[in-house]
Amino acid sequence: MDFVNELRKRGNRITNAREVVCKILETSGHKHFTVDELHKLSLKKDKNIDLATVYRTLELLENINLIEHSHQVHGSGLYFVKDVYSNIHIVCEACGKISDLDQQTSEKINKLIVNKSNFRELTNHFVYSGFCKNCK
Repeated sequence: MDFVNELRKRGNRITNAREVVCKILETSGHKHFTVDELHKLSLKKDKNIDLATVYRTLELLENINLIEHSHQVHGSGLYFVKDVYSNIHIVCEACGKISDLDQQTSEKINKLIVNKSNFRELTNHFVYSGFCKNCK
């Protein structure tokens, strides 16, 4: 997907800084970024990109449903390109490795929560944490 064109279609101004952030995300696959990581990568392409621009660009992209974010306990939010299903993330507290639960497991967890809570149409923006098998 061309994030810049999607923003442009919605009447958003496209600056070089915004374009740089969009290109990094578009080409990342399903990599997870903190705002600081995105900012550092952006600075390699344009030394004039400020942190506020990265935040504003992420907010715009999330508002038009192109990216998502998750919250870590005692850590920065993680931003990533939206997938076809909403997945659940697990972060290793020792090495920082991020893993996604597969769709089937995510759906089982959501179904269990729906059955126990009587809520429907669940969304979440949190990250499980623990220790990966390499860091036990």
